[in-house]
Amino acid sequence: MAAKVGIRNFATPRHPYQMIKHLLRLIPAVAFLASCGTSPAPAAPPISASDPPNILLIVADDLGWADLNCYGNPLVKSPNLDALARNGVQFMQAYAAAPIGQPSRSALQSGLHPQRTGHGELSNNCETLGELAQRAGLKTAHIGKWQLGTEEKSPEAQGYDHVFAANEGHPDSYYHPFFTERPQADLLAESQPGDYLTDKLTDHAIGLLDGWRDSTWLLSLNYYAPHVPLEGRKDQVAAYRALIDSTHWRKFPTLEYAAMVSAIDENIGRIVELLRENGQLDNTLIIFTSDNGGLDRSAEGKLLPHTPPTDNGILRGGKGTLYEGGIRVPFIVHFPAFATTKFASLEQVIGTDVFPSVGEALSQGDYAASPDGRSFLPLLQGATSRRRPLFWSAPYGGPEGPASAVRYGDYKLYRDDAADSLTYFNLGALPGESRRMALPPGEVDLLKELEARN
Repeated sequence: MAAKVGIRNFATPRHPYQMIKHLLRLIPAVAFLASCGTSPAPAAPPISASDPPNILLIVADDLGWADLNCYGNPLVKSPNLDALARNGVQFMQAYAAAPIGQPSRSALQSGLHPQRTGHGELSNNCETLGELAQRAGLKTAHIGKWQLGTEEKSPEAQGYDHVFAANEGHPDSYYHPFFTERPQADLLAESQPGDYLTDKLTDHAIGLLDGWRDSTWLLSLNYYAPHVPLEGRKDQVAAYRALIDSTHWRKFPTLEYAAMVSAIDENIGRIVELLRENGQLDNTLIIFTSDNGGLDRSAEGKLLPHTPPTDNGILRGGKGTLYEGGIRVPFIVHFPAFATTKFASLEQVIGTDVFPSVGEALSQGDYAASPDGRSFLPLLQGATSRRRPLFWSAPYGGPEGPASAVRYGDYKLYRDDAADSLTYFNLGALPGESRRMALPPGEVDLLKELEARN
């Protein structure tokens, strides 16, 4: 196989929660109060090429922006992710690069807009996070959902030394044997009847990281949950059923979905505790996000039970659409050795920012420069980013059909590509896209920005 030529030679394009409303109003005040103290935050030491951090990228599958307690969900219990948010930077306006999994995951791995990679087809000259980390001398592993191809496009061929349970699709059940139609020998060898998939992925990650306690590493941990089929772990389902039946009944999220989210949170807590015990927590860059917005529609066939699972809070739409509910995602960054601030941030970040951020953390910043993303590390030290347009394209269609969109500052343009109709929104005033603007904004020509990227 030909050698990878790196990120700079990228592939040619081929193709209403009231609580959340209140939280959004409070964020500017919270950020201001967090910046007020008796003394300025101490300056973090610069990142050293001779002592690079560990990198832990955790990606949930179809987790909605409003589906964690720290993002205002009054039902879901997520204490471990809430703690990472309190002790790190919680981005309130973070986006997936696409409203569905494959193109979004390609952007996380490559730093390239999905339009450059054929909406998810990573070619051999697209460098991945695994290869970037190998370049910096780290051990690398990918655990869980891959979805970016097999053989020459598999994680083994894309820079990952260790790979486990990297199936392309969703499980047939979250209980053993998990993938009955596409069985995975490595996963089956480490599990038995009664085992739950989210737990087993974490068990493997913990065993690996405990063996790497004296090494520097990058782990891409991709949970299959809370993607359909909705099947919560039985103890979590029972706990939520008791809670909902007693004091907290609500239609969304469904209790099976809430149980799946809490199982993810519990397992992330296990990993964080291991890193703390091994003395690696402070010098580990932890990035938690979702591949796209939450599913707010009913599934079909055998995937129908317990769907739709969620409603994305105040946001319009869901998975598969370019409305906010389809592309805005939770995004939490925890990096104590470098960050000097702990707050909820209104800065806009997107999935293509992960690659250059990891590159900077590994002292590979010049090499890892991305045409579609930029490092968010300065934001962890209180910097303010200059405005830039954020662009999405969904030519494959979805619940609303093929569409494209661009956001700049508070303003967003949504284009129905089939009908060639334009809708402008002021997200600063109405983040739920509940009312369109009568006229395009005068500050920026969003249509020009959109057409420049098509």
